[in-house]
Amino acid sequence: MINNNYDYNMAHNELDKHVNMAQIALIMGLLSIPLSFFLYTGIILGGMAIIFAILSKGTADKLLSQAKKGIIYGTIGLVLGYGVMISNFHTVLTNPDYRQELNRMSEQINGVSFDDMLEELGIEF
Repeated sequence: MINNNYDYNMAHNELDKHVNMAQIALIMGLLSIPLSFFLYTGIILGGMAIIFAILSKGTADKLLSQAKKGIIYGTIGLVLGYGVMISNFHTVLTNPDYRQELNRMSEQINGVSFDDMLEELGIEF
């Protein structure tokens, strides 16, 4: 059965670069959500999903449905990624056991403890 609906055909035309870019934005946005718990991956993928979704509009009047979903999922990935990052900083700065472990790892890697680095920057905790 051939679907002659213009909106359907526009959103599923695999030869159109804008449709492909919107699909990539959707995939990146979906991947940003679970990967937001691993370093900065979710933040990077979420930001890229939003950029690709906006760029996929081109000269069209409105965004494709894949691009809209990419923006939504990318935003969720960004918010989760920043939330995890802030939570980790807060935990390290307030929990003495984690702080001691961070100081030990920093001395092994950099030769200077994390507390000493903060002191050099003029930050007191």
